[in-house]
Amino acid sequence: MAARACYAPALVTESVGGVMVEGPQMPPRRPVEDAPESGSRSPNSSHALSRDAIAADPNFFATQKAVATMLLDVQAQTPRIARHMASHRRWLVSQTSFALAMRAKTKPVAPELTPGRLLAALTPHVEINRKTLSQYLGEMEVHGLLAPPSEPKGDGRLRPVTTTPIAEQGMRRWCEGHLHCLDMLDGGARLAAARNDPDLPFAMQRHMVEIIRADPEWCAPPPSMAHFLGSDTGGILLHALIRMLIDLRETDGRIYLEPVSIAALAEQFLISVSKIKRMVQKAEEAGNLGWELPRRRGRLWLSPGFVRDHFRRQAVKFECVERGWRAVA
Repeated sequence: MAARACYAPALVTESVGGVMVEGPQMPPRRPVEDAPESGSRSPNSSHALSRDAIAADPNFFATQKAVATMLLDVQAQTPRIARHMASHRRWLVSQTSFALAMRAKTKPVAPELTPGRLLAALTPHVEINRKTLSQYLGEMEVHGLLAPPSEPKGDGRLRPVTTTPIAEQGMRRWCEGHLHCLDMLDGGARLAAARNDPDLPFAMQRHMVEIIRADPEWCAPPPSMAHFLGSDTGGILLHALIRMLIDLRETDGRIYLEPVSIAALAEQFLISVSKIKRMVQKAEEAGNLGWELPRRRGRLWLSPGFVRDHFRRQAVKFECVERGWRAVA
């Protein structure tokens, strides 16, 4: 496994809510709307972004808050989609399902998405049995993310399914959000190019998911993340914590967030209080998070190592998105 980069952003003092705090320095940057209308990258982004470079970039903190906001907005608007992207295993199933279904939809000779073909694609990279996989696919159909094709290419008894407009809209937003964040890091024009060619985001996603499924670091979440990513709601909670970060200053080995209660988190994400308590308790016991006052009151804090682990994992994902983009753009 690759060594983890130490995230060390440049800091600048600014006013937030009338209080002077330190935050990552953000140099002036051309708006995305003014970027070139063709081509995937500007001259200053001629080199591929690696996970080490991404994790160490001073602007990565801002991109993570942007990604967290985007994903939480998707969760608020379409919670059924978010449910299928919140755990590590469901994320791989959902991303791979979409990639295989879109390949069949756009390439006449490509085979349709069936439970058997999906299992064959996933088995080398994730532990999952056919029964669980069929359950996931059934839930995705119930939630309107997959549907039987109007005209099956082959044997309908294999139960082929394809993507729906709801799924395609959600995945397009996911792709564009991540491309925009890569642009924030190097001043590139990926988002403009993706909007000029509507097929590019989905082509990128197909390459990205093949790359990330085979990435040993992505497939082995760090211990601090594992129990969150093993839950169908843990990924959403992680992004909520990152969005609440004000800056990355450490006080006595802690990075403080705004005050928040478990009950408030449960209400926001329609998760039971007991389920959040179980996730939080494991993180507390490991020293990854806690509250400044007894009985989980006052400001919530995260350990610097926990934040670095999350940012490192996100950097791995962004590198795979970048590699997928360069394969098609």
